[in-house]
Amino acid sequence: MKLEQKSIVRNYFTQAYSEKTPSKHEWTAGTASPELIELVWNQNIKKGSKVIEVGCGIGTEAVFLAVRDMEVSAVDISESAIKTAKQLADVYGVNVDFRVADALSLPFDNNEFDVFCDQGCFHHLTNEERPLYVKEILRVLKPGGMLVLRCFSDKIPGGPQPRRISSSELIDTFAESFNLEHMERVLSFSTEQRQLPLGWSTIWFKA
Repeated sequence: MKLEQKSIVRNYFTQAYSEKTPSKHEWTAGTASPELIELVWNQNIKKGSKVIEVGCGIGTEAVFLAVRDMEVSAVDISESAIKTAKQLADVYGVNVDFRVADALSLPFDNNEFDVFCDQGCFHHLTNEERPLYVKEILRVLKPGGMLVLRCFSDKIPGGPQPRRISSSELIDTFAESFNLEHMERVLSFSTEQRQLPLGWSTIWFKA
């Protein structure tokens, strides 16, 4: 995508969160994904871990992690989404460092986080942005840190956005800097537009 197309994507989410209630967004599940829940239940992500989530939306997964005793920071480009996320954290009585920020320029220190979570951010990036994204993940993750990446897969019927991602694209993007631990296609929430869509659930470790 060119810069103009990139702006369209970001403007879309900024507008969507400001104009619709969370239940009207087809990507809002009301809970953390089964894959993330399993990682926490099995203590692959341990209590006390310092976690960052990018593209956090209304904060469902960030709040889940905070409830499970993680130290959580979370960012989204939508000010409206972050406002709702803070309200959700207040309901559960947990502290999450929510910020309006860009995943390509994170307001955090080097080697700050044990875990980097992305559910639905990567598949909106342009080819040109992908190396910048990887560089930023590497910057904020501690040595040996975990990347939990979930995105649309190429098994979902076409459409310009979100982009449909192949396994080879994921490997080409991340394998030079990360060790792949796990990759599988998983069911995500279906909508009227996409019945039983398939996404990628992947786990990587900083090399």
